[in-house]
Amino acid sequence: MTKDIISLINEKLREMEKNLIFLKQVSQEISKDNIKDDIIRYWGIERGLQILIELVIDSANIIISSTDIEKPPTYRKTILKLSKIDVIPKKFAEELSKMAGFRNILVHDYAEVDEDIILEILENKLDDFLKYINYINKWLKENYI
Repeated sequence: MTKDIISLINEKLREMEKNLIFLKQVSQEISKDNIKDDIIRYWGIERGLQILIELVIDSANIIISSTDIEKPPTYRKTILKLSKIDVIPKKFAEELSKMAGFRNILVHDYAEVDEDIILEILENKLDDFLKYINYINKWLKENYI
């Protein structure tokens, strides 16, 4: 893996951290009763989650493309592939890969987004993105830095 690829992965991770700061701050102010009171903020939450998930997928694709492994056909399988090449644990990959399906809903079925799922992610799943960042950093340090 070249320094350029490592830099690109680190750039994706930094972008994830920026989005997490915003979403963690907003998650403290959001509830079922007020989630759509400010539609601009709501759209920002949706977009922030979409970007986070896409950054996971992008960084996973970069890692996979740096190997001789064939690129998986779906976003979900891309995340799962990281466990098969010992970047993240299998159980964590299985849980995180569900986010790929949610990303598709955000992008393609935006009128059908379930607010309860957004609240669930904000309340209970944002730390999964931090775990992902930590796993990728650990893998990079063990293998390339």
